[in-house]
Amino acid sequence: MNEIEVGRDGIFIKKGFHSGLLLPQVATENNWDREKFLRHTCYKAGLLSDAWKEGAEIYIFSAEIFK
Repeated sequence: MNEIEVGRDGIFIKKGFHSGLLLPQVATENNWDREKFLRHTCYKAGLLSDAWKEGAEIYIFSAEIFK
């Protein structure tokens, strides 16, 4: 998942009936690296932390934040 850029990309993970999404700013606000961002997205989906490594569909997206 080298194409994920922390701070620019959000992540949506889907595996079976489980899915989870985290916005780009979540990783930045928590000073997460790419792997930690993926693990926390798995947690949010109700999956094991390393579920992203095998059999999960991973989608990346960007978002504009308005303040």
